[in-house]
Amino acid sequence: MKTWNNWLIVVPARLKSSRLPEKMLADLCGKPLIIRVFERLRPLKERGATILVATDNEKIEQVCRSHSVPVKLTDKNHQSGTDRCAEVAKNYKKEYVMNVQGDEPFVNVDELENLAHTMEQNSSEMGTIIYKNKNEKSFLSENTVKVVVNKAQEALYFSRAPIPFKRNHDFDWFWQHQGIYAFQTNTLLKFCDLPMSELEKHEKLEQLRALEHKINIKLVESKHPSVGIDTADDLKEAREYYERLSQN
Repeated sequence: MKTWNNWLIVVPARLKSSRLPEKMLADLCGKPLIIRVFERLRPLKERGATILVATDNEKIEQVCRSHSVPVKLTDKNHQSGTDRCAEVAKNYKKEYVMNVQGDEPFVNVDELENLAHTMEQNSSEMGTIIYKNKNEKSFLSENTVKVVVNKAQEALYFSRAPIPFKRNHDFDWFWQHQGIYAFQTNTLLKFCDLPMSELEKHEKLEQLRALEHKINIKLVESKHPSVGIDTADDLKEAREYYERLSQN
């Protein structure tokens, strides 16, 4: 993929966080978490992508501006980061939009490039990243989102339940969903105009709205586990990991 000129990358960021208060502004080795995420994405900006933070909070907005990070203040009533992305996308004439989580400072840029390339090559309406997870505890956890994949490398279903069910109990691995989304811009706007679906309400997974309305989701394999920050322990581990990376 030679250029990212067709892409808008949005990092949704809200201040409220139940398990780690003001997570986006937590210090990660000298800079707020949200700034570290933007810095991780900077190579894509250098290749032509338009990248910005979308937030509903003035405090995050001020921190971004103080670090010269592009930021847009969005409606406080949005239900999800995807809705925040859609609001921002209306102001840019880009063919594609990528939603990168604001709490993943170690996201792999090469895999984002692979997702973008796959989307363009297949003219996909929507795409996301999956990871082959061999941890049975994660498979059984409702906090880990599982996905069943068809032969065309598209999503059949996402669930918090352990799927596909292993009738012989011979667990080996499963496909774990990693929460990075890519959309054709028109599909993103259509998706956000759709009512919340029944499966989405049950599972609390917004991507099920797409499947229920026959929007195919192209899947791209990641070779790296997701390293998100949800708790104080996660933040401590992230600081240690960041310091190790800085020393190499």
